[in-house]
Amino acid sequence: MRRTANQARTAVKVLLGAYALLSGCSLGSLWGRDEGSAGVETGTANGALDGEGLVEYLEIMRRLVEGDPVTQAETFLEVATAASESPTTTNRLKLALAIATPGHPGSDAAEAQRRLSALLAAGAALLPEERMLVAIHLKEVEQRLILDSEAERLRAEVDAARARQDHETARRLQAALEENERLTKALEEAQQKLDAITSIERSIRERENGANP
Repeated sequence: MRRTANQARTAVKVLLGAYALLSGCSLGSLWGRDEGSAGVETGTANGALDGEGLVEYLEIMRRLVEGDPVTQAETFLEVATAASESPTTTNRLKLALAIATPGHPGSDAAEAQRRLSALLAAGAALLPEERMLVAIHLKEVEQRLILDSEAERLRAEVDAARARQDHETARRLQAALEENERLTKALEEAQQKLDAITSIERSIRERENGANP
C-alpha cells in the first residue's frame, strides 16, 4: 500500500515538473508557492493560458499530493464548492484534475475519466494548454483503470485458486477422516473376532480340564 502511494506521488511529481517546464516556471517556484494562491482566477492572454494560470492548476494538484490530510480535505472541498457554485469550464477542469490526482481520499479514477472525457468533448471551451492537461491526465487515468482492472482480475484468480486449494484440502481431509473411521471400525471388528476366538479357546480348555481332573 505504501509503495503504491509513493509511486502515485512520484508520477504526479513528474507530471508537475513537465507542466512547470512547459509553462516557463521553475519547479522550485512551483513548490514554494503560498497555498492560498490556488484561489486566484486563471489568467489568460490572447486566447492562451499564461504561466500563472497553469501554475494555479498545478498548485491544486501539488496540495492534494503533498499536503497533509487537512490540507487535502480543504483543497478538495474548495475546488468542489467552486465547481458546484460556479460551474465554469475552469472550475470544472480544476475539479476533474483534483479527482484525477491520486493520493488523497477524493481521488476517483472512473469519475475522473468521465469528467475529463466530457471536458475534452467540449471543443473550443478549452484553451490549448488546458486541452493538453486534460489529454495527459485522461491518458494517465485510463492507464490506471486498466492496471486496476488487471489487478482485480489477478486478485480474483488468486482467490479462485485459493478456494480450489481449500476445497481440495477439505476433500482430502474428509477422505482421510472417512478412511480413519473405516480402519477404526475394521480394527474394532477384528478385536471382537479375536476376543470371541479367545473366549471359545478358553471354554474348550476349561471343558478339557474338567473332563481330565
